[in-house]
Amino acid sequence: MTPEQQPYVPQPPQKTGSGLGIAALILGILALVGAVIPFLNYVAWILGLVGLILGIVALVQKNRRKGVAVAGTIISGVAIILSIVLAMVYTAAFASAVSDAMESAAASAGPSSAPLSSADSTPAAPLAGDVTIVYEITGTVPDATVTYSTLDNGNVQSASASGQALPWTKTLTAKKDGLLDVNVFSVSAVGGIESGDISCKITVDGKVVSEQTASGQAAVVSCTATNVGH
Repeated sequence: MTPEQQPYVPQPPQKTGSGLGIAALILGILALVGAVIPFLNYVAWILGLVGLILGIVALVQKNRRKGVAVAGTIISGVAIILSIVLAMVYTAAFASAVSDAMESAAASAGPSSAPLSSADSTPAAPLAGDVTIVYEITGTVPDATVTYSTLDNGNVQSASASGQALPWTKTLTAKKDGLLDVNVFSVSAVGGIESGDISCKITVDGKVVSEQTASGQAAVVSCTATNVGH
């Protein structure tokens, strides 16, 4: 006798990884890093836009895992916003520096024929001393990609590194002499593939000026503070 044949039962399609989602995540991280670097942030939003489009396409694909695509879409969106905001802030800072330089040059050229008021005759005393900036990244994820940038008194300090063990801390010292009307402190982090919590915090002279917390796979946090200490 022939053995009784078992009825065919169709198997549901297996979900596979998303190449577009991975590409969106990579572009989003690159855009986020570039967003906080002066001058580079003027074009970083383009990478973020491409990552955002790829992430959205990956989300609508069928039978694909969505986790990486969601992370890539979120990171790309945050990078676009951050790059535009910081580009505007940096532009304002450099414009202020040029304006101050022109005013100083005009003042050193000699007295003007126009009468000075009592307020004009007494220049404002510059602020003195140093500002201590502390960037902190903490969380339950084991490591993260960390990017920070500082613009103060016309000086720019920025760096980015991946695979940074948490908690992560960076302490910087910036001059505070009133030469610029705008200063910018920024730190951001992207968690790894593991799901968990991640937080960022900026402290200036012992005062917390910005903090944020996010959770999930490849969670993103970004802390920014402007016009602090002047």
